[in-house]
Amino acid sequence: MGASAGEGTPTNPPARRTKGQKRLEHILEAIPAVREQLLAALDDLAPDFTAAAIQSAAQAPDPRERNKVAVIERELDVLIAQLEELAARALAEGQRLGTVPKGAGSPWQRLAELGVISDASATRLQDVKDMRNELAHAYPPTSWRALHRSVETLLAELDRYKVRVSDWLDESGIGPG
Repeated sequence: MGASAGEGTPTNPPARRTKGQKRLEHILEAIPAVREQLLAALDDLAPDFTAAAIQSAAQAPDPRERNKVAVIERELDVLIAQLEELAARALAEGQRLGTVPKGAGSPWQRLAELGVISDASATRLQDVKDMRNELAHAYPPTSWRALHRSVETLLAELDRYKVRVSDWLDESGIGPG
């Protein structure tokens, strides 16, 4: 029975993971906890996540109610940053290993060009990222609708994205192994 990948043998020690691979592993491990926190925040807001529920909580006189919206905004921001960093670091590590050619464009566009994710997914993820600026500069109720739309989009993309990128990292030899 042979050793599995990464375990090595007495004459062939396991390959050391690079700093980039360790960071990829850390991001992949962190995403589920942030996802869980976002889902808990949505549940705390209302049993059914609606734009009206966001508006009601955001306008509430009770700061604890307003904080429910702030937590959702924060967790959305953390998740989208993690997904973008995962893509950017994976591409950089792939270039370093010589398995990914250099290219231009956003990390999500690059993943779509490589066939890791769809063009539509790349566009939706970029739209969620762009929404962060809208939240910072838009006035209610525009910002509430944008937050609702972005959370729904991100949750619809998140699991598929993580699986596709994780599989690609493993198949291409880029991943943390």
